[in-house]
Amino acid sequence: DVITAVPSFVNRVVNQVEVQCFTPCSSGYITWYSSCYKLVSEPKTWEEAQQACVKEGGNLASVDMSYDQAFISAAVQQGKTDAWIGLRRLAGSDSYKWSDGWPVFFTHWGPGEPTNHEGEGCVSMHAPSHFIQGTWNDTACAAAKPYICKITKGKADKRHGRTTSVL
Repeated sequence: DVITAVPSFVNRVVNQVEVQCFTPCSSGYITWYSSCYKLVSEPKTWEEAQQACVKEGGNLASVDMSYDQAFISAAVQQGKTDAWIGLRRLAGSDSYKWSDGWPVFFTHWGPGEPTNHEGEGCVSMHAPSHFIQGTWNDTACAAAKPYICKITKGKADKRHGRTTSVL
């Protein structure tokens, strides 16, 4: 009977697509669109934080668009203190680059930022304070701060010998 067979077929196709397209994030990470994020409260320098993220198959978080900014900002507000993101000034330049190599299309600098002062070049996101929460600040890379790791699906799974595609 065709009418009763169609729902069964559709369910099998939907279930197959879900299995092929969705890989849950590792423990401690939260899924947002096609990436996994984790706020780490243990303070580290920018470089130490980046290395910790790389060890887990990711990078310090890049912020690609305004909806990423809103999500990451909400996570930082939960931590109640400024946190490193993956943006860093290129040596001897006023240009910035994301640690994962993504182009800088979107920024959310705080008032008067970036200052590009000598000794500052790593970027943190402000928690609630007298500054505008969620805005970015270039600061000393040697300062120890909490940080946000980002694992982009399809990249992280390669370390386990498989690649996940996301529709």
